[in-house]
Amino acid sequence: MRLYMFLQEGKLVLSQVKSYLKSLKRNGMNDSRIMGIDYGTRKIGIAISDPLKIISYPYKTIDVKKTPDYISEIKKIITEKKIESIVVGYPITLSGNHSKQTEVTEKFINKIMSDLGIPVYKCDERLSSQEAKRYLKEQNIKTGHNKEKIDQMSASLILRQFLSTHYR
Repeated sequence: MRLYMFLQEGKLVLSQVKSYLKSLKRNGMNDSRIMGIDYGTRKIGIAISDPLKIISYPYKTIDVKKTPDYISEIKKIITEKKIESIVVGYPITLSGNHSKQTEVTEKFINKIMSDLGIPVYKCDERLSSQEAKRYLKEQNIKTGHNKEKIDQMSASLILRQFLSTHYR
């Protein structure tokens, strides 16, 4: 992405910047984002992208027991953060087979597709939790009793993988 400077007599000209940003928006650039989800029956890790769809950020963890209507919570985030699509970590075994968790996740995907009405993509999540733990430890963040951080980071890694495949 190029950075354009709008200078007139050495000063930044805001009217030109605003005009440029409006033209970007008209030509396809918008401020919508993509949501990444690491789905679990107890906790749901959420990550979001930046508007340029380059960077993924851990956002929050939804505790399913404390938030039984977690679909409404996801819907609220979709509205607040202008989410255009969702990427869900798809659990398959290391040998590439489906497991019981794959079936549970498939039901979740079907539910959010019907309830939310935005595109939902699947992304291989093999070893994302282990990678999240490793990353957090490298950042000196304790992971022992911090499952929420692991779930958020896993969602972020799943989203990062999707973004690097589809948006770069």
